[in-house]
Amino acid sequence: MNKILVKISAAILITTAVSSCVTTNAEGIKQVTYKKNALSGERTKIDWAVAVKGDCSARVIPELRILQAPQHGTVDIVHEKIDGRFHGTYAKCTGKDVQGTSAYYTSKKGFIGSDKVIVRNSYKDGVVVDGVAEINVVR
Repeated sequence: MNKILVKISAAILITTAVSSCVTTNAEGIKQVTYKKNALSGERTKIDWAVAVKGDCSARVIPELRILQAPQHGTVDIVHEKIDGRFHGTYAKCTGKDVQGTSAYYTSKKGFIGSDKVIVRNSYKDGVVVDGVAEINVVR
């Protein structure tokens, strides 16, 4: 799984992205488009965000909010412990649970096809990333 990493002073921010394309929207906000697979009617994590300090504790709890809701399902945003996979200086934090925020998608029961969700990741320090999840819902 590919990750988008943004390093800020003594912290690292992570958001999930698989097969991603990075662009900038009209507001100047970084937009990461990625594809996810989901089973029809089942809860699937489509995005998550954490921000850690050098000691691997949470720097802030990132805020996720839905900018564009899915047409064929729902998204739940939850604060939970996340096992991040970190690189470089923060590799030592891999495998340690850190408090963060996740977005879970659930399609309508029986729906098969494509759906799309846009999730805004805000880190309370000016860093904002929009995740565009293109979801392939299968049986």
